[in-house]
Amino acid sequence: MATKKEIIKQKLAQADFTDDVMFGLIMAKQAIYKRFLEAVLPKKVFEDIRAITQRQLKTDYISRAGRLDLLCTTKSGEQFNIELQMTNEYNLPQRARYYHALLANHVLAVGEDYPNLKDSYVIFCVTLM
Repeated sequence: MATKKEIIKQKLAQADFTDDVMFGLIMAKQAIYKRFLEAVLPKKVFEDIRAITQRQLKTDYISRAGRLDLLCTTKSGEQFNIELQMTNEYNLPQRARYYHALLANHVLAVGEDYPNLKDSYVIFCVTLM
């Protein structure tokens, strides 16, 4: 009988980039997500940027949460949400809008002016099978 460690090792050996865990492990490396963002948004400069994988954002107890695959944030407050989409659920425009709203909801403090709202980007990597 295989040990738990051997089972995990087998699963990781079979996983590819499209596996949720593997996507997070690979994309969480600064050299990779920074290079990816530079390729997608070549006019932007990505200095002093950090990432969090599997970030859950929720505005209150009764609203729907959003689980972000990878959230990158610059020191100045710009946010870049990178999502891997494996199936066509026919809702990408709505999901992008909702994720933008969730990102914006967590940026301004009470009484802070709207011009302080930094840019946010939701980027879908679509590999529909």
